Amino acid sequence: MLVADKILPKWKGKTCPHCQVGILSDLCVEKRTSLYKHRCSSRHCHKYVSPHHLHPVFTQGTGPSSRGLQIQASLLLLKLLRVPHPAIHVLLNVNHKAIEDMETRICDLRKAFVEKQEKNIVFGDGKTWKDVEADEATFDRRDISQDVDFKHLVKNNKTTTMWEQWAGVIQRGRPETLILSRLKPKLTVKRAPGPGAIRRTEWKTLGTKLLKDRKVVLHTDAARSYKAKIDGVIHDKVVHAKKRVKRNGKFIWQNPKYVKVVTHKIPKSNKKIVVKSGTQIIDRCWRFLKDRVRVNQHTKAGSRQLVPN
Repeated sequence: MLVADKILPKWKGKTCPHCQVGILSDLCVEKRTSLYKHRCSSRHCHKYVSPHHLHPVFTQGTGPSSRGLQIQASLLLLKLLRVPHPAIHVLLNVNHKAIEDMETRICDLRKAFVEKQEKNIVFGDGKTWKDVEADEATFDRRDISQDVDFKHLVKNNKTTTMWEQWAGVIQRGRPETLILSRLKPKLTVKRAPGPGAIRRTEWKTLGTKLLKDRKVVLHTDAARSYKAKIDGVIHDKVVHAKKRVKRNGKFIWQNPKYVKVVTHKIPKSNKKIVVKSGTQIIDRCWRFLKDRVRVNQHTKAGSRQLVPN
């Protein structure tokens, strides 16, 4: 089943990874371990190769902490079905360390796949104007005043709060173009409501890398950082806060406009383009991620990985 689902490679007929001379046979039983393995055809080698040899998720070894391929495959399927750790422990009789190791390997594999796919993402076609949304979101905060790993970042005893903040860019109509970038916001005081919007230097670097000369209409909120000029980008914004305005000699609070139709003039041309401003697409992406990202003692702000639930 694992080979049919392309989770395990087909080692039959491949060159032996040990001697680089012999050819691996079909699965056969190794008498010493009573396990199914491939055997090298070279008379100077004749070594057995496990079906999950050099696999990024499954491991092989000896000793009390090692697990067979069947147990690891069952553990993988249960993790993909989002079964809780206590239930996996009861079903498979494995300790929490084996479950956490499997979870870490799955996250590393996902990270490598996403980073590989992001290199092929291109916004717009450079010919017609496309709508692109950008925004930032905060997932967690952490006090690093007593943390040895991050103590070198603390320059003031009052600013000791680290924030987990990410920026996202997505093209409308193409959900597969979502690109996430981890930000490095400044440390804040403990009672700060948040790290603030993305800094201008960070957005200038990210926006130039992704959107320069791509002919896109960039939809963002009213943060000043997004006003940075980028060639081939028309900036459009909406205000996500109430505004105090004066009408007929009286001050009133004007409700925010999350969506509105705006007309923009195309640079170096007399043509105009009508777009619908707003950040509904990227906001739904943040809501989707926050519902599935589990923040615990292993995945706090500044940690290497965020675990999807």
